[in-house]
Amino acid sequence: MQIHSPAVLSPRCVNLRHAALACWLPIALLAFQSAAAQDGREQLRFTIEVDLGKERGQSFGSLFEARDANGRLVAGAGFQDVYNTRFRTDRHTLQFFVRPESRDEQFTLERLPHPDLDCGVYLFDLDEQLYAWSSVRGNSVRRWDAESGEWVNELPPGVESLATGDGACRVGDGILVFSGNAAAYDGRQILAPPETGQRYNFYYALGHLCFYYYNGDEAHPACDVYACPWTPGEGPINLDDAHAVRVKFGREVPFAWGQWEDQIVTVSNWGGIYVFEAGVWKTTLEASEKSSYQVYSMLRWYDRALLAQYPSGHVFQYQGEEAVEIEGWPPRLPGVSPSARECQSLSIYRGELFAGVWPWAEVWRYDRDVEQWHSLGRMFTHPEITDETVHPYEAEAERFNLVLNHWGQRATSMVPLGDALYIGTSTKGTSEWDERYDFLTEDQRREYGSVLRLTMPGNLAAQIEWKDGPIQLDFIARADGLEIQQDGRTLARSNFNETVELATDDLTLNWGDGIFGPLRGDMTEHEFKVGD
Repeated sequence: MQIHSPAVLSPRCVNLRHAALACWLPIALLAFQSAAAQDGREQLRFTIEVDLGKERGQSFGSLFEARDANGRLVAGAGFQDVYNTRFRTDRHTLQFFVRPESRDEQFTLERLPHPDLDCGVYLFDLDEQLYAWSSVRGNSVRRWDAESGEWVNELPPGVESLATGDGACRVGDGILVFSGNAAAYDGRQILAPPETGQRYNFYYALGHLCFYYYNGDEAHPACDVYACPWTPGEGPINLDDAHAVRVKFGREVPFAWGQWEDQIVTVSNWGGIYVFEAGVWKTTLEASEKSSYQVYSMLRWYDRALLAQYPSGHVFQYQGEEAVEIEGWPPRLPGVSPSARECQSLSIYRGELFAGVWPWAEVWRYDRDVEQWHSLGRMFTHPEITDETVHPYEAEAERFNLVLNHWGQRATSMVPLGDALYIGTSTKGTSEWDERYDFLTEDQRREYGSVLRLTMPGNLAAQIEWKDGPIQLDFIARADGLEIQQDGRTLARSNFNETVELATDDLTLNWGDGIFGPLRGDMTEHEFKVGD
C-alpha cells in the first residue's frame, strides 16, 4: 500500500545555526565487504563534538543523516522526543541507526514474560531501564531485568509512587519526579501540593514545568494549564511567575504533550489544543463536547510535530499554527472497520516512523524514502479480524456488562532501547482480570498487558552521560554490529545476527538535521571516516 502526500518532502538542505554545517557533502563510500565483515573491522565512523546547551527540557534533535546516491537514508543519529499517552521517553537516550539494503523489511517479534499486571501496561524508560506501569493493584510498576529475563517489582530511583498523571524524567544530571500533586528534583521538592484541588500530567520543556490544575470544586469546577519558569539549579518554583490559561471544561485531561520549535503543545481529552510560546498561552483549537478529538501521542519528526489522533486513526502534522490531518497515515488492515480508530503510539526506530493503532493493535512502519507504509501485523493473535464489529469481542463485553469496546486492543507504548523496540499492550483500560471471562484461554488473555520486543537489524539506543559543555560522540558501524562512544568510552554495542552490507558508491551527509528534528545545540566539529 503506497501513500503519496504533499506533507512528505524530499530531503534538502536547511538553515542551521552554523552555515558551514548546512550543506550536503558528497563523500566516496566503500561498500561493506563480506571478507572484512568476518573479523568485525570498523567500516564507518561518524565523529561529532556537540554542546547540547543549558538543560531546559528541550528536544535535542538530530546529529546527522547520511544518504546514498539515490537519496535513500543509510545512517543517522539523534535524540527522540515523544510522549505516548501517559509517559515521555527518556530524552537523554541517543539512537544510532544504519539501514541495510538487503533484508530491509525483516523483523523479529518476541513476547516477553508477562509482567503480571493484569490486562494492560504502559511503558517508559529511565536511565536505560524499561518499566511497565498499570493502574491495577494500587498503581503497580515493574522493571524489566534483561539479565535474568524477569520483571522486578521496583519503582525508578527517587520515585515513591506512580499514579495516573505522574512521571519521572532525567533533566541534566538529576531526576525530575512528578508525584502526589507535587514535583521534586533530585529528592528536593520544587513544587508543593496545592491546598485544594489537584495537579496532574506534568511536562517539563523549554525551561518551564507545565501541568494541568483542577480546582476540586464540584459545584464550580475549573481547570487551568500552567507553565512555570524553572531550570535545574534554581530553588523552588514561584507560582507568582507562572503563566496559566483557563480551559473550557472543568476537568480536562491531556494524553500527550509535545514541542515544536519554541512552542509547547498540549491537547486535552475534549479536543482543546493549547500552545505556550514567549510567555503566552493561546488556544489553536477550542474544546468541544459535541465531537470527539483526542491526541494520544506527540513526536518531533523532521520539520514538524506529529500528533496521533482519535477517531480518525491518523497522524496529524503541526508546524506552529494548526494541526492538519494526513489522510491514510497510517492505513488500516483490510477487513477491519474504518470507525473509531485511534493512532495511539508513535516512535522512531532504525530511522523510520512507527505507529500503533487501536482497536486491533496494528503496528505500521513508514519508509519516507519511498513514501510507503508497511504493516508489521497485529500485536495480538486473536480474534480474527472483522468489520462486522468495530472492536474485538463486543458480544463478550456485553455479556459481562462491560462497555462495548472494553476488549479493544491497544499498542500502548513504543520504547527504543538497546537494539530493540519494546511495545506494550492493553485492553481499553488497564483493567483487572476476572476468572469469569471464560471466552479467552490463558495464553490469549495474557496477550493483554504483555510486552513485545521487536527487532530489525541496524538500531542501537543508549543513554548519554549528561555534561555541561561539549561532548564527543563517535558512531561506529561494523558489518557485524554498531557501537556508540562518548568521550572515548563505549556507551553501548550491538551485534547483528548476520552480516549487514551497506553497498553504495556515494554518500551525502547532512549534519545537525534529520528525522529527530533540527539540532538544538551547537555542533563545533564533525568528521566522517571509511574503514580502519
